[in-house]
Amino acid sequence: MPHYEVKHRSLLTLLLVLPSLIVLGTRLLLGTSLPAITATHWSGSAYPDGFTDTRVFVTVCISLAIGGAVLGFISFSLSHKPVLHSLLLFVGGLAAWTSAGLFVSCAVPSALAGDPTQALLSGGFTVLSIVASLVGLLPVWIAGVYQQHAKESQAKRRQRVAQAQGRDTSVPVANTATTSSAQGFNQTASASWWFWLLGLFPLAMGIVMLTVLKGDDESETLIMLISGPLFVLILTPLILGLCKIRVRITEDQVRVSSAIFAFPLRTISVNQIKEVRSEEILPMEWSGWGWRFFPGGSAVVLRRSEGLSFDLEDGKRFAVTIPDSQRAAAILHSKMNRV
Repeated sequence: MPHYEVKHRSLLTLLLVLPSLIVLGTRLLLGTSLPAITATHWSGSAYPDGFTDTRVFVTVCISLAIGGAVLGFISFSLSHKPVLHSLLLFVGGLAAWTSAGLFVSCAVPSALAGDPTQALLSGGFTVLSIVASLVGLLPVWIAGVYQQHAKESQAKRRQRVAQAQGRDTSVPVANTATTSSAQGFNQTASASWWFWLLGLFPLAMGIVMLTVLKGDDESETLIMLISGPLFVLILTPLILGLCKIRVRITEDQVRVSSAIFAFPLRTISVNQIKEVRSEEILPMEWSGWGWRFFPGGSAVVLRRSEGLSFDLEDGKRFAVTIPDSQRAAAILHSKMNRV
């Protein structure tokens, strides 16, 4: 059974321990200013409608933070079981950081107000809680075990395909694009229907914020007036722009860009390519759908389909889903042989 390396152990340790320190440090800093009852729930109003005994709240948050850290440390010894390792690290990191974000977002407003019934949950505390939960996803991302497992699985799958086709994987694929390499390559790929709907969602949300929703006070209305344009002008082009991509091979580089808004996603020079293959791109082997980043590489994955898989000279990897990928790989092989 292969044993995968857990990367960045020092950083992982810090990320797992820090939530407990945040909860304890916040509790000590607030001291007696934290009332016996803490506001823990707000529903559509600036003022809370749910409360928890502070001692219980502190105990639950610190227990979740410590428990999450313990799960993360246990996962270090299970790197030979990549799925279990990733699951424990995911749950542990998310639990630890979510509890820390929740504690700060609830305890600080309660302490500042003195009276928990008057605790105001500003947009800043909401953002803090969301950011904390997102930070909780970092440990499984930077550990690199799942990526190593995915890379090994891809290599085994390529070997099985080659054996089924009667090819020797140690022999490079013959160049079949000598005559077409000068013509270059220019193809587009489109995402599944649900990805298009996902791209339209922030547009709809932005319109609703601008035209329908109204806050209970001027501050909430101002937040919606700011958030609406952000959803429309930033999130919509970013997500919708990934619904259709273009891959172009020029004389000396490969360029991946949005076919809708034309913003660049990745540019790779031919002399940066160590190896390129045409193969089936499985989203879960490249960290999911969309524009993905992970330790040791990145990918633009729209669906499960054929595409190009790159091994670069700097040790990183890149993949993109694109039709006619065999011709693209052959063109690149031809250009690499001339470099």
